[in-house]
Amino acid sequence: MPTANLYSKLQTDEDYKLLVLNGELLAALEGNSKLKFKAPGLEGSVVLCSNDKTWLLRQKNHSNTALIMREFVSNELGEEKIKLPAGIEEPSVNHLAYTKQGSELEARLTIGDIDISMLPIYSGDNESFKKSLQQSNGIRWTVEELENISPCSEQEFAVKWPILGGCNVEGIACILSQEFISKVLHILLMSCMAESLNFESLDVSKVFSALNKDMGEGEEFNPFSLDVVRTVIGKFSRVNKQGKYALQVKAVSQWYGIEALKKFASCALIPQEEFMIKWKALFPPYFRCDLDFAALRGYFYRPLGTSIQYFSKDALPDDPRGRFAYLFKLQSTWDLNEMIPYIEQLNTTGVKIDNFVMKYARRKKQGKLTLVSAR
Repeated sequence: MPTANLYSKLQTDEDYKLLVLNGELLAALEGNSKLKFKAPGLEGSVVLCSNDKTWLLRQKNHSNTALIMREFVSNELGEEKIKLPAGIEEPSVNHLAYTKQGSELEARLTIGDIDISMLPIYSGDNESFKKSLQQSNGIRWTVEELENISPCSEQEFAVKWPILGGCNVEGIACILSQEFISKVLHILLMSCMAESLNFESLDVSKVFSALNKDMGEGEEFNPFSLDVVRTVIGKFSRVNKQGKYALQVKAVSQWYGIEALKKFASCALIPQEEFMIKWKALFPPYFRCDLDFAALRGYFYRPLGTSIQYFSKDALPDDPRGRFAYLFKLQSTWDLNEMIPYIEQLNTTGVKIDNFVMKYARRKKQGKLTLVSAR
């Protein structure tokens, strides 16, 4: 039976932590993925990130004996060779035990996040942007600095950042305003069609050239910078296998639909059929795009059953009972499919949505529809 010498010469160091290597972490290490610890804030949880995944770390205390050891050559300690009793084989290895542990770190796979609440808003006016920066005392980060403090892997950050409207302006990480994104998107679509660019395989530099083709050479400031164009393309596209951007027409359609709700249905009800006509009219001429009204769920309600009105879930209470009560004040009976976007984030335990709804409301079947009303 193989034996080993175990030494304990160093003092216990509580700064060492044991991390349980689950299958996902082992796969990341075996794939030569560089792991990086991140602590977003003093009160924030520590996360561990690979190239494309994020794990939330939780300390689990225990009373089991756990030793961290280092293999070494016995003469490193300058001690005489130990004489072994007869019949005992020479130990094959020597271990130096240098700390005991009463806890372990467990890693749970989570979704990477980016906190944009403190970032400045850029609306395309450079002078106003500079003035607002001078007048405010907020923290200013570069995009690289923001990525380093975000509980998010590198690939997750690359995908989420443009979707959030994140952009580099004058070396500062900021968020493009909704109005500016709409303006850039509209001009971008028209420019691409004018230059006959393939929406399934867009190159950022070619789109940038097309969009700026008619800009005067003497212009002192161009709001349609390469970074702005890259952000807007990234927000409404996916990168294909060739590294090009494939425009997601459904995402573009939804964006125009939400803009149409804000423009035509914020202050008054509008019949759904009339709204569809106005929605279609907002697109650039000759831009082919199907209108899927279901994509606008979570941005409207039907107080009278047929006509619709714009409504943002940002105005809703955070507690489930308060939110359901508020929704039923807006509309006495809801189609479950139209209610889900307003309540799904509160279903933190992940139970079936029907069961979650039953805790706070009544539901009944009416043909293919599931109707929800107050208790």
